[in-house]
Parts: sequence; C-alpha cells; structure tokens
Amino acid sequence: MAEIRPFRGLIYNQEKIGGNYLSVVAPPYDVISAEMKDALYGESGYNVIRLILGKSLDRDDETNNVYTRAKENLINWEKHDVLLKDDKPAIYIYLQEYDCNGKKHKRVGFICLMKIGETGNDPVLPHEYTLAKPKVDRMNLIKQVKANLSPIFSLYEDTDGVINREIEKSIKRRDPVIDVTRDDGSHKLWRLQDEKSVDVIVNAMRDKKAFIADGHHRYEVAKTYRDTCRKDPDYDGSADFVMMYFTDLSENSDLTVLATHRAVKVMPAEQKEKLMSKLETYFDIKKRGSLTELVDNLNEEIFEESVFGFFDGKDYFLMKPKNKEKLLNLITDDRAYEWKTLDVSVLHSAVFNKILLVNNSEGNISYFREPKDAEKVVKDGSHMAAFFLKPTRVEQLKAVAELGEMMPQKSTYFYPKLLTGLVINKFEK
Repeated sequence: MAEIRPFRGLIYNQEKIGGNYLSVVAPPYDVISAEMKDALYGESGYNVIRLILGKSLDRDDETNNVYTRAKENLINWEKHDVLLKDDKPAIYIYLQEYDCNGKKHKRVGFICLMKIGETGNDPVLPHEYTLAKPKVDRMNLIKQVKANLSPIFSLYEDTDGVINREIEKSIKRRDPVIDVTRDDGSHKLWRLQDEKSVDVIVNAMRDKKAFIADGHHRYEVAKTYRDTCRKDPDYDGSADFVMMYFTDLSENSDLTVLATHRAVKVMPAEQKEKLMSKLETYFDIKKRGSLTELVDNLNEEIFEESVFGFFDGKDYFLMKPKNKEKLLNLITDDRAYEWKTLDVSVLHSAVFNKILLVNNSEGNISYFREPKDAEKVVKDGSHMAAFFLKPTRVEQLKAVAELGEMMPQKSTYFYPKLLTGLVINKFEK
C-alpha cells in the first residue's frame, strides 16, 4: 500500500522575498490563463511561474528554451538562497480556508513523498484519462529541473481518525511557516518535524490507497521518468518518490467538487437542424429564462442522474431523462454500471456519440469551469452549443477508481486548487 516519508523541502526565503509569499506562489500550471501568466510574471522575478510555465521566446532552441530556463532559475535561486532547503525532513501540513456557494469550508491535508507504485501493484488509483501533449510538456520539464514543483492532489480514507488527530495537534502547537491569502481563500503551511508524530502518520498510511483528485498527468510523468532513470546503471533511486498532497475523503463535507462544462465546436449540419427533436426523444426539455436560472435548477438536481443544461445560442434548456435505462442502453462501452451512470459518461457516450453524432476528439470539445465562459463561446459563434453539468460527487469518484475505470476528461474540478510554490521537492537520495 502507500509508502510515504518526510522530505527536506525547498521553501522560499522570507528575507529574499520581503516576507511576501503572495508574490511568489501560483495556481497549478494547467489552470493558468495567458492573462494570469503575465500577471504572475509581474508579481516578482522569483515567482514560481518562471519554473512551472515559462515564456517561449522566438530564439528558443534545444539548448535554450522554457525548460532549460526553468532549470537555470531553480539552480540560481538555490545558489543565492532565494530557496532554502530545510535542515531536517518534514511532513508539511497544509490548511485551506475558503468560501464556496455562501458557505465557509476548511480543508486540511499534508504534503510528503510517496513511493511511486509498480505497474499492476500501485496504491495510487487514477480516475481520469490523460492527454499526450501535457505529458510531453511535463516530461520535458522534469528532465531539466529534476524536482517535483507542485504536489499531486490525492484523497485517502482516515476512518479511525489517527492522522487527523495528529494533524490537529501539530497545528495547535505552533504558528504556520507560510500564511497566504488570495481570492480563493487562505493557505497556511506548517512543518511537522517531530519524529514521533511523523512516524504515526507514516505508519497509519501503510494500509491506505490514494485516489488522485488532481495531477493525473504529473503522476504518470513521474512514473515514466522513474522508469527511464532506472535504465541508468548509476541511478540512485532519487526519483522513486513523488511529492503528494493527501486529504481525508471521509471528511467530504469540506471537499468541494465543481462541475466542468462543455462547449461543442462543430457538429454535423443535419444534426444541428434536428438537434432539439433528437434530444427530445430521450429528454423532457424545459426552457429557462437565463443562464443563472438554468444553473440554479441544475444545482437543485444534484442527486438526480443524467440531468443537463443546454444552450443553443439563443435559449436555455433544462434536460431531464424520460427513461434513464433507455438512455443508458445507448452506451455500448464495456464498462461498469457505476461508470455508465456518471453524468459525464452519459453526456459523452450517449448524447454526443449516439444521439448527436458529435466528434468527441480532443479539439472539438472545449471545457469551462465557469458557465458564463461556455455561454460566451457559443454567443461569439466559435462553438455551436454548450452543455452544463452537475459536479461529480466524491463517492462516485471513489467507486469508479476502485473498479479500475477511467472517467472522461475533465470529470472533476476540486476547489480550491493547491498553490504551487509553497514547497518544492528537489530529488535527492
């Protein structure tokens, strides 16, 4: 099962950054827009964006590019004490306090190293398919920096509360090392270096599985990179572990999962003309007055399966299945029932593939966290239609992952994201 250990993390030197951690941290690389990227570059010459998502230049070549510059930045920041390596191994306690839908939440977890599993015997259970392009990008980066720049977000079950009690004790004993407040809430980090407390957590994790919530591409890349390193006869084992964040899925009242909505760029012309009649074969469709009303109605149906919102560029509709089993029978994939009943599965495999004959390929479907952004691309004519979903529930993720199934792309969006730049794992034996 899960083999974890503390590590000597790289943490920003308060003196070098003027105590302003807000100026050097960033969201995960895959949610950073071009505008956000420029803003982060302007925050500080030491912002972690210069490591995780560098800017391309016209003169880039094989020896001078975004990846080699990330390596140079990391080396220079260590050399000039911008980043300091902790003197003792630690488990890092990470607390996020945030508001969502008018409610206050507190999500606590810990960052440590976990031994990467072997094929066929891996304690880490993914739930989403990955894409080739992001994996190539992250592989190019890890080869240069030889570090985990941000933790992989994972879930575990602490049914007896042993780990949570140890975390709570640690938080009460001392002030946080880092305390940052952003628009998505507050982020606090503690070092846990007491050997007895560390041993309690390490031992308690030995019988656990880890469900990836966010970071599928990075985990696959870490595994492939380790396998590549093993081919070197002088390999020292330093890439056998990957930096992970663990939070308890038993405490799922403070696990916020948001929906990721879809917009379709192109559908067959004849399908566009017959779109409503095609959908009405399987769904009761009711018009709604606005996007806000539509999303509110969707949220009221949180435990109802296969209920969607739809925008055709003019009107908003709520779609409820007339006969759920008839709809599920359209899904001919050899999958478990738990997978077939996921809203994202019904949308992609039944609605897109079978009812509307929409091409499900990577470039034809665009993904949006904010409903208004999906609405916007239909209004501007770049997409033909938008479909709005309810969030996937944590218990659904767990059930599908335990069965070894994979959800369609962008099935979950855990909020808030983990900050990058709080702690870095530079590979060492």
